[in-house]
Amino acid sequence: MVRLVLEDPRGRKLPRWTPGAHIDVVAGDFARKYSLCGDPEDPDRLQVSVLREAAGRGGSTFLHETVKAGSLIHIRGLKNHFRLDETAESYLLIAGGIGITPIIAMADRLKHLGKDYTVHYCGRARGTMAFISRLERDHSDRLHLYPASEKKRLPLSTLVGKSNAEQIYACGPERLLDALEEATSDNPEKLHIEHFTATGAVLDPAKEIGFDVVLTDSELTVHVAPDQTVLQALRAVGADIPSDCEEGICGTCEVPVAAGDIDHRDKVLTASERVENCRMMTCCSRARGEKIFLAI
Repeated sequence: MVRLVLEDPRGRKLPRWTPGAHIDVVAGDFARKYSLCGDPEDPDRLQVSVLREAAGRGGSTFLHETVKAGSLIHIRGLKNHFRLDETAESYLLIAGGIGITPIIAMADRLKHLGKDYTVHYCGRARGTMAFISRLERDHSDRLHLYPASEKKRLPLSTLVGKSNAEQIYACGPERLLDALEEATSDNPEKLHIEHFTATGAVLDPAKEIGFDVVLTDSELTVHVAPDQTVLQALRAVGADIPSDCEEGICGTCEVPVAAGDIDHRDKVLTASERVENCRMMTCCSRARGEKIFLAI
C-alpha cells in the first residue's frame, strides 16, 4: 500500500470534497480512480491510498514503482456517486480490503457529527489491512476487525439482521457486496455500495438486440447494433459524450433519459434511481425494447 499526499505545485487551494468522493489519478499512460481518504477540511492536500495489484492492469504497479515524493502527476474529476446521507441517526459501515478508503472518511465524518455508527472491516491479514492503526486510534470503540488469517469472518447475515442502523454503507469485493444486497433485499434502500469492478460489462452480440436511440434535443435517431454500446453509437455520429471506466462504475458517461424502458446494467444508480428512469450510463446500459429517447 502506498499513500499519495497531493498538493498543487503552485500552492493553489484544492477542491473541497465530501466522504465517498473520488478523483482520477493520471500518471504515465494510466488513469485510475481512487477514493479520497484524507481530511475534507484540508484545502491544501488531497490523499489517496493505492493497493498494489499484481494481477491488475498495471496502473497500481506504475504508481508504486514510478511515483516518488515531488513527482508531478495530474488529477481530474472529483466526483461523488457514493455520497453519505447525513440525515440518519445510525449507520453500519462495512469494508473489505482496500474498500476501507471511502469508509474511513465516512467514519471520520460521522464521529464529527456525533452520529451512532460502527465500522466492520475484513481482510486477509492485519498486515494487509490499511489504516488499522488510525482506525484503532480514532474509532476503537466502534471498530470490529475480521482478519481471515486469525480465523475471523464477517458474520454478515447476523450483523445485518440484528442491526438497527438506518443506513448501511459498504465498499469491497463483489462477493461481499452481492451478499449484502441479498441480506438487505427486504429493505434495499438502506444499502449504499461502491464497486471496484463491474461484471457483465462485455457485450455478447448473440444475446443482445439492436434498437434506436432518439436524441430529442438534436432531433436525430441513432441505431445501436447488437455489438455496439450506446456510447459507441453516439460517438460514431459525433456526439460528445465523456467517458472513463466504460464498465458502468464511474458515472462519467451518464445522459438524461426522456422516455423508454432502460435495461440498467451499471453499478452507479440505486434501485430507486433505476425506477425513476431519468438517466442511464451509455457505456453499458441498453434498451429493453425497440426505442429509447435521450434528452441530448
